[in-house]
Amino acid sequence: MSKIFEYRGVEGLVYAEVTKDDKTGITFGEVKPLAGVAEISKSTDSTSEAHYYDNIAAIVITSTGADTVTISASGIPFDVLADITGQTYDQNTGTYIEEERTPKYFAIGYQTKKTDGSVVFVWRLKGSFNIPDQTSATENEGTDANGQELTFTGISTIYKFNKNGKPAKAVNVDTSLQKCAQIPTFFDTVQTPDTITEASQVPSVSVVPSNAAVAVGDTIQLQAVTYPANAAVTWTSSATTYATVDSDGLVEGKAAGSSTITASITVDGTNYTDTCTITVPTPSA
Repeated sequence: MSKIFEYRGVEGLVYAEVTKDDKTGITFGEVKPLAGVAEISKSTDSTSEAHYYDNIAAIVITSTGADTVTISASGIPFDVLADITGQTYDQNTGTYIEEERTPKYFAIGYQTKKTDGSVVFVWRLKGSFNIPDQTSATENEGTDANGQELTFTGISTIYKFNKNGKPAKAVNVDTSLQKCAQIPTFFDTVQTPDTITEASQVPSVSVVPSNAAVAVGDTIQLQAVTYPANAAVTWTSSATTYATVDSDGLVEGKAAGSSTITASITVDGTNYTDTCTITVPTPSA
């Protein structure tokens, strides 16, 4: 059975201007922070239509259009808002000037988290921003406040990348697989299909999650991501009084306290390990 997960968490929203995109190549400007992000959702315009020949549906014609990326964000600083919408910001007076827009294209980057604790890094390579709505309401005794909602319309690049032989709209990297060499610097520059390379294949093991809490009598399933993928994993607990672990990484809380759960693999006579700290809280009265 395939692993079941959902997405829960988003952070690190950044952007960079597309400075060139033609048949000879694509380049980007400096990567800059955009705003705090609360939610990102994406929908893609796509159609499929059957064409009939000899009274039967003989072929299906498909088409994939633009992406609509909706971003719920905190208030956007005036200088950033002017930059992404092609308007003017006067640094000397702190003035944002609403005017006729200068068309610009941008890449956006962010990271999302799965419910299993693993993280996905994303760069959307080309698109434009709308001018966001802004709501201001009278203050009251509550905590109501308003951020801003951006729409990023993502399109395909003109440039055809060497890796896939086609234009592209985005790259998504599952960091838990530990296969991408650019993970430590992924958001320093815009990553494309051609800049992403394979990490050196050094034996490794990584426990997901790295920290967790489990009540007395309850269990939590740990995962060990290994290279090689078929490496045999040995699980141990540093304090079985507080938490035990079975041969499949299933941890059970035994008593209030903490224990370090270690996953280890042995490759060519060398031992590789990673750990998860398990906290078992004191049961409530």
